[in-house]
Amino acid sequence: MAENAQVAAQLGAPAIDINFGCPSKFVNRKMGGSVLLQEPERVYNIVAAVRKAVDASTPVTAKIRLGYKDDSLALDNALAVESAGASELTIHARTRIEGYTPPARWEALAPLREALTIPLIANGDIRSIDDYYRCADASGCVDVMLGRGALNNPLLAKQIKQSRNNEDIVQLDWSVVSSLILATSAQMELEFSNEYVVMRIKQWLKMLRGHHPQAQQVFNEIRRMKKLEDVKLVIDGDVKIITLQK
Repeated sequence: MAENAQVAAQLGAPAIDINFGCPSKFVNRKMGGSVLLQEPERVYNIVAAVRKAVDASTPVTAKIRLGYKDDSLALDNALAVESAGASELTIHARTRIEGYTPPARWEALAPLREALTIPLIANGDIRSIDDYYRCADASGCVDVMLGRGALNNPLLAKQIKQSRNNEDIVQLDWSVVSSLILATSAQMELEFSNEYVVMRIKQWLKMLRGHHPQAQQVFNEIRRMKKLEDVKLVIDGDVKIITLQK
């Protein structure tokens, strides 16, 4: 972990974030992710080794869950991260066993926030501005980390900030979303197979449906397509049609 952190920093990473929250069975079998939350001492040792390995100007942060099977070690793990030198901690308000089953237990973060001196960032089930305020009230956390909520609504982070600043809430035009999908697929093509990129585009479109009905229409058109170039032609055509309509 320390060696990888050094390489990442040398390549220009602005910060090193260690994810102890992954619930994947494959990752956990390899002694990665949330299985480590059963051993707060190992959590401490990993964070401390990474902190020592990179320059003091590079922030080292961590993300955990409330625990593995239960939350009995939540405070131990949170304090382990802090005492190892991390500059902030994000907690997904569920255990590994709870996975992504709603609701996230935001209220369980409140005593942890009070026990820590470093910033605590809340995570889990924040998919709207209302969710943000309910999470903030229950957890006492001002800042949040968005996961699936940002995929459902790519503008959610900005909308939360605008709400906090009493500004007008901007909405995201579908043509911008379509362009964002194309730009993201172009980046993904550099590292992944075309089949994988197609699968991810379809997955993202399904997640966008709640905020953008057009996503369902595009998904219906490409659902049986397997070639990336065909999928991109549909999405690109969608962008051009919307532009002409304007």
